[in-house]
Amino acid sequence: NLLVLVALCPDRQLRKIKTNYFIVSLAFADLLVSVLVMPFGAMELVQDNWIYGEMFCLVRTSLDVLLTTASILHLCCISLDRY
Repeated sequence: NLLVLVALCPDRQLRKIKTNYFIVSLAFADLLVSVLVMPFGAMELVQDNWIYGEMFCLVRTSLDVLLTTASILHLCCISLDRY
């Protein structure tokens, strides 16, 4: 995801293609999932217990649903644009 952002953002010719906006946004949403959601889910699986408190559990679950839904909607937009 970082490579996609690094490849598409600085290049002016690639920024002119409107489909690439969807791709950059999808990469950013997936990057946020991998940084904000997955590490805590992995810790929960390894320890078989949630140690971060109830409030942060709700925040992580909300971020998981929000960012995963955003990724799915970006994929739908990309497929409609390509169609």
